[in-house]
Amino acid sequence: MVDYLIVGAALALAVFILVRQAMRIGRGGGCGCEGGGARSVRQRRRRVRYIDAKRYPYALELQVSGMHCENCARRIEDALQSLDVIAKAELPSTVIVRSKHPVDKEACSKAVRKAGYEVIETQLYA
Repeated sequence: MVDYLIVGAALALAVFILVRQAMRIGRGGGCGCEGGGARSVRQRRRRVRYIDAKRYPYALELQVSGMHCENCARRIEDALQSLDVIAKAELPSTVIVRSKHPVDKEACSKAVRKAGYEVIETQLYA
């Protein structure tokens, strides 16, 4: 009897957590990354407002699946900027990557996947 109560309580807790997560996603703000996690003091972000095409002549446009909010966009930008490129994410799914050198599509896709997102399509500009 006690075993059934424990199993029932565990099942009820699991259902509660799943329903709560589904409700967050349904409201549009629940991609699971609220707050984006703590960032190390050593890890500094480059703020990108405008990317000068003359200074960064090589460009790659990524269509990313799963980028729902600003925290997602920041996470993807940070992952790409670790490759020594400039990245600017625009919701809901576009990321522009610019570089002074030819951009490696595979390395960018791998960095985005490592951050927890999926690249749907890439388009290279030179």
